[in-house]
Amino acid sequence: MVKIENNSEDGIYRILLRPNQSTDWKSSLIFISIIAFTCLTIGIGFALAGATMILPFAGLEILFVATCVYLVMKQTYKQEVITLTKEKLTIAKGAGKIDQEWEYFRMWSFISVERPEHPWYPAHIIVSSKGERVPIGDFLNEDEKEELVKNLERVIQELK
Repeated sequence: MVKIENNSEDGIYRILLRPNQSTDWKSSLIFISIIAFTCLTIGIGFALAGATMILPFAGLEILFVATCVYLVMKQTYKQEVITLTKEKLTIAKGAGKIDQEWEYFRMWSFISVERPEHPWYPAHIIVSSKGERVPIGDFLNEDEKEELVKNLERVIQELK
């Protein structure tokens, strides 16, 4: 998701980048509960039939599914905030709080798109300044990356 905010009186543009989020925590917990109920029902049925060794494996399956859902949901809460003014370019990355932040002079920063040799591989948007290269929007799909590049070109032209 690419979202652009503009404060025209201060000349500040803020671009918010977030990965697509197919579900929320509540729906994920419902999914895990359904899987847990199903596994435990089958496990208890087998345990009553005399196969008690299935219960630890049913518990491990529930734990594995819950861990995978948690890790996927955690990745969907990442975000990147790109702030552009006439003088500065700031990139902040994190999930809930800022984990990394870069600040450059806008005039000395370059935004480039590295296209892959094969169409199966994703393009990379790179901000370069002071010998550093910061990738942005790696979690975006190709259409969103194209939208981001067009919006960055428009914003940079407006700030000139």
